[in-house]
Amino acid sequence: MRTFFLSCIAVMLLAPPAQPQSAELGISGGYGSLGDNSVSEIVQVGNAAQTEEFNLSNGIRIGGRMAFNSRAFFGHEVSYSYQHARLSYIARGPEVSGTQEYGAVRSHHMYYNLVLHATPTDTRLRPFVTGGGGFSSYFLPGISSFSGYGNTKFGYNYGGGLKINFFPYGIRFDVRNHVTGKPFGQYIPNVEGTLKNLEISMTFSLLM
Repeated sequence: MRTFFLSCIAVMLLAPPAQPQSAELGISGGYGSLGDNSVSEIVQVGNAAQTEEFNLSNGIRIGGRMAFNSRAFFGHEVSYSYQHARLSYIARGPEVSGTQEYGAVRSHHMYYNLVLHATPTDTRLRPFVTGGGGFSSYFLPGISSFSGYGNTKFGYNYGGGLKINFFPYGIRFDVRNHVTGKPFGQYIPNVEGTLKNLEISMTFSLLM
């Protein structure tokens, strides 16, 4: 009985959809993980070492995707996402030690990606890899994310995932690494290098 049940699921997933898709429009939700989340690090060496850091926390990520399949295996995609994080100051040393929370950092992310699928548009399961470029705008605590006073950084992303198509609807899972310059250099000292933001998300799509 168990074998029969698993076989039915496999047939359902591997069977082709009613018709191939040419485009998809979806709403996504997930998580942004800023693994190396130090925006700025200040190290003072005297009689005893003093370290000060400005850090960004991980946060919830929501948005949308619009994709077009120009070939059986090849597609284009435009995505937008909004992420919520928190900015904190951490001091370690004999002079000052402790943590101070500054509040929410909100960010907008707009990207264009090329998508290469492992299977054609008329299949149920579509593993894919993707890469592209765009920009991310970060807003300091207390500044509205729609005020226009954000700190915009250009960047790129790469990753992959899996699409499961049940025409006219679909579900997709994405894992992408977003790389931008570190924000807030005009407000925080010693800001340099890149910020890596690992996106893990799921998207519910309307297939067309």
